[in-house]
Amino acid sequence: MTHHLALKLVLPTAFFGYAAAANMALVLGPTAALPRFAGMGQQAVTQEIDTLYRENLPHRDLAIRLIGAARYALLNEGRPGVAVGTGGVLFTDEEMRQPTQAPYAAALAEITRTAETLRTGGAELIVAPLPAKLDLMAAQSPDRALSEELRDVYDRLRADLAGRGIAVIDTRAALAALQQPFLATDTHWTPEGARAVAALIAARPGLGGSDEFEAAPGSEVRFAGDLVSYITSEEFAPLVGLTAERVIRYEARPVGSGQAAVLDLFGDAGAGESLDLVGTSYSANPNWSFAEALKLELHRDVINHAAEGQGPFVPMRDYLQARAPEEGAATVLWEIPVRYLIDPDLPGALVAAGDGAHVPEEGGR
Repeated sequence: MTHHLALKLVLPTAFFGYAAAANMALVLGPTAALPRFAGMGQQAVTQEIDTLYRENLPHRDLAIRLIGAARYALLNEGRPGVAVGTGGVLFTDEEMRQPTQAPYAAALAEITRTAETLRTGGAELIVAPLPAKLDLMAAQSPDRALSEELRDVYDRLRADLAGRGIAVIDTRAALAALQQPFLATDTHWTPEGARAVAALIAARPGLGGSDEFEAAPGSEVRFAGDLVSYITSEEFAPLVGLTAERVIRYEARPVGSGQAAVLDLFGDAGAGESLDLVGTSYSANPNWSFAEALKLELHRDVINHAAEGQGPFVPMRDYLQARAPEEGAATVLWEIPVRYLIDPDLPGALVAAGDGAHVPEEGGR
């Protein structure tokens, strides 16, 4: 028996041994509260047992956290929801799915329809596809072959959009040049990654404006990456090497006041037209400062319509529904992580969303 296999057997044995002892304490202890059986056949017993365990089982949460930390430290594994790479890098298991044609085709058709809708309304759509973390951090990937396949999905999307006359930004080059494009224990990019992509977008001819912004740094934000919860708790994470993420948010504030503001009121300050941003938590979450980076790099205001927890397609549909052609910006930037193009549930979700339902959420990320 190998050392690794032995550990795989020891951990569940320890857990079930604890569970047996805890169950005895639960039903025989001085505060035992056994379920009543009056509701048999009406799911009442099941509900009572569930409530009993959640409210009374001793050390339940602590045991789950400890077992999770031990599993990661000894076996380099986590619960469903996370894929463990090397060097303390975690990946969402949403990127561990095999690419197939159906979700990709559904996503491409949705993007094409959106571009046509905006074009009819006199606006241009610019798509900024974001490569998978598994692709950009392939050196730490638990599946190198899949990393290559996800890079192929990214390249295919760029080619297909360009072939349909839809403007697309190659964000991968800017992100791949960074030492850390993504946070180690989180699904999202770093503020440096967001700023690099913003600078690349600003280099596109015709997008620059004449407004001036300055960065106003905020305080440092520390948090447990969104993938840590699939391994252990925030308290135990540092003990197994999963340290807190640190970012510094910033805001882009207009430069000048007083007389400059008066000139702007009468349209003499050279203020440029705003840009509408639509996307996921990569754009919506202020921790990454993507909208602020766009303002600084584009020298124009950015109106952020991105939303967290809904993927890229629901926010765009909501934006189109609320958009007033005479008021909406002439340029719409759509940030789309390519991992959503391998979601096997996407085709059905898009159909359901078209009937008024919502596309399933981002799994908490």
